Amino acid sequence: MIPLEAGDPTSVGEGRYRLVGRLGQGGMGVVYFGRSRSGRAVAVKVVRPELSTEPGFRRRFADEVAAARRVGGFHTAPVVDADPDGQPAWLVTAFVPGPTLQSVLLNVGTLPVGSVTVLAAGLAEALEAIHRVGVMHRDLKPANIIIAEDGPRVIDFGIARAMDGTALTQTGLQIGTPGYLAPEQLTGGAVTPAVDMFALGVVLSQALGAFPFGDGPSAARHYRVVHQAPDLNGIPPELRPLIAACLSKDPAERPTPAQFLSGLTVQPLPSGDWLPAEATAMLQRIDTMPANTSEAYGAAAAEAGPSARSGRDDLPPAGAPGHPDTVKAESFPASAYPQRPEGAPPAPGTPPPPPGAPGAGPAANSYQETVRAVPPAGAPGGLGAFGPPAGPYEPGGAPAQPPVRPTLVEPPQAERRRRPVLLAIAALVVAGTVAGLAVAQPWSSDGSGRHGTAGGASKASGGAGTSPSAVSAPAGSLQAQPPLLVRQDTAPGWPSLCHGVIAIRDAAKDDPRRLVTGGTCDILPVWAPGRLTFAFTRRAQAGSEVWVANADGSGAHRVAAIAGGKVSWSPDGTRLAATRVKDGVQQVYTVNVADGTAQQVTTGSRQVEDPAWSPDGTHLAVCIQEKEKLGLWQVNLIDLADPAATPRQLTHGSQRALDPVWSPDGTHLAYIYGKPGKPGEPAADTQGDIHVVGANGMGDHPLVATPDQDMDPTWSPDGKWVAYVSGPIETPAVWAVRADGTGMVRLTTGSLPEGHPSWS
Repeated sequence: MIPLEAGDPTSVGEGRYRLVGRLGQGGMGVVYFGRSRSGRAVAVKVVRPELSTEPGFRRRFADEVAAARRVGGFHTAPVVDADPDGQPAWLVTAFVPGPTLQSVLLNVGTLPVGSVTVLAAGLAEALEAIHRVGVMHRDLKPANIIIAEDGPRVIDFGIARAMDGTALTQTGLQIGTPGYLAPEQLTGGAVTPAVDMFALGVVLSQALGAFPFGDGPSAARHYRVVHQAPDLNGIPPELRPLIAACLSKDPAERPTPAQFLSGLTVQPLPSGDWLPAEATAMLQRIDTMPANTSEAYGAAAAEAGPSARSGRDDLPPAGAPGHPDTVKAESFPASAYPQRPEGAPPAPGTPPPPPGAPGAGPAANSYQETVRAVPPAGAPGGLGAFGPPAGPYEPGGAPAQPPVRPTLVEPPQAERRRRPVLLAIAALVVAGTVAGLAVAQPWSSDGSGRHGTAGGASKASGGAGTSPSAVSAPAGSLQAQPPLLVRQDTAPGWPSLCHGVIAIRDAAKDDPRRLVTGGTCDILPVWAPGRLTFAFTRRAQAGSEVWVANADGSGAHRVAAIAGGKVSWSPDGTRLAATRVKDGVQQVYTVNVADGTAQQVTTGSRQVEDPAWSPDGTHLAVCIQEKEKLGLWQVNLIDLADPAATPRQLTHGSQRALDPVWSPDGTHLAYIYGKPGKPGEPAADTQGDIHVVGANGMGDHPLVATPDQDMDPTWSPDGKWVAYVSGPIETPAVWAVRADGTGMVRLTTGSLPEGHPSWS
């Protein structure tokens, strides 16, 4: 849950239900956590005001609410109140404490067969109760399934039909979520309760770790749904016939919920619980919803998985951004794609398949993954055409949303942490004299003692350092470096609230230009080899995803689901190293950019983070969590020729090491050393510094060591500079420093915070 935003209502029903915070946002409106006058927890959906003016919407909404109120059973969240004539319209359902199935799968990974049989029985019973009163769900997915202690609960049912005939559906659009739509929904066929059974088959497959129609771009998945048999590899024999029947192309061949239940054998776990221990622990952390927004952050953070390390700036709490949870998918006729036997070559003269279909290049999908046969990306109305960028905000002005935590205020310089520096300064002076170097103001001279240690550069508060114009322009200079990709924050709130967009900036002047603006939380851009494309991480309703776009921002399309964090390109540009959760452990996978298929690399019992592909393609640098000290991470090397071999540990510091990046020549790695501080907590030994270590594990030393929070290093393509982020996590700025620790330059001079730079 996240706090109410400016303009949100504070109550509905003439004060009967007090709204406390946001739970999510969808195509119909915003869902809030609320409390009745007696203090009972409820979920309140407030309909978008513009829908109230749509012809027939209120009548359809009232009919669907009336039908939904008749739904009973143990596995639904009942509708308890509604006002279809309200301004705006709203409805209230019972609040079920617990994480969504989406969150459980992201954080725990594949569920055991016993758990899935209980899940299947509960969902089938819920659909039976829903269908019994003439209602269809039409958007069954993990985000609409709450995992409770005594079984699953289906939410958000009974109101999808109210959207029919509105502006969202008048052009042939179907309401639903890509990946869960039945063939008839994609081809404009009749929508019957059988579409819910198809979605049930997909949901159960995903709970077992299978993707029956792949995990690539939406258009490719839709092609497979319409034309290809599902891939049931990995689904246990005891569930395979039932799931296969649910995924039938013909709606008449899919079982009804009652038929599904008659063929299902429920097998509880030996422990007597229906969930594995990791998922049960999530329930115990989210067993009640707090009564105020400050407490709400504890509940939100409780859903975060292994990646949500304290102080990590690239991982907001799960569910923090308000992303659309209902996606429209445009109908397309089955004749749009020529059929042929799977694996057979195309006939001579056959036109190429459309974007996203097998054999075609990556699809260019917008944030909502609207699927079109035409026009191409970038054409008027095409998939790559994004709206105007969001407006900037001034940090000193009125925030668009209430602050979510106290702003980190820097103490007076005289009271700031000092480090021993005399020997380091002397060493640098000697080295500079011997080499004939001209050190360009690498330290402040304000007497604060804020200098680097052991060769580490330092900067004064407020952005002291050389200006870009003070750096010469020959080869190797800052002006000679190519542009940087950055994350720009278009509104305050990072990291608890994400408003990130991907932008590009010249390294030598402040002129960032936004490239991708289709999402509400786009972060961690990474240039591909050759700089013709780039990848980035998008936090969406279904979890974190890796996307790829052209260098100018066009053609942005989803590649695959990931656990979160930054990805790394293979040297040939065909694959991405990323993380996913399996059996409760975050592991490294390589993802094929063309079709989204993934191959697991690491298999140990310890959490793995931040993969970085070596320039020669032979190794992955990763961060592995220590067995005994769960807060301590170290950089390790994995030999891709023998990934099962014991990783070689490179760092051995007493503080955590994260986010390694290779120098272009493959001889060194820069990484973050230390744990960023939090408001109200005593300062750690380091607020996070930039260290460099040899690829052989030798020569570990600080490159940037300041009292600020230094993070997110990236090497320039020629290896002469390292860009990084420094400052409070809430208002970061991009800096650059020479690889020898001299010539520090602040690159961010505009009003918008910037983070996650990528040079190569």
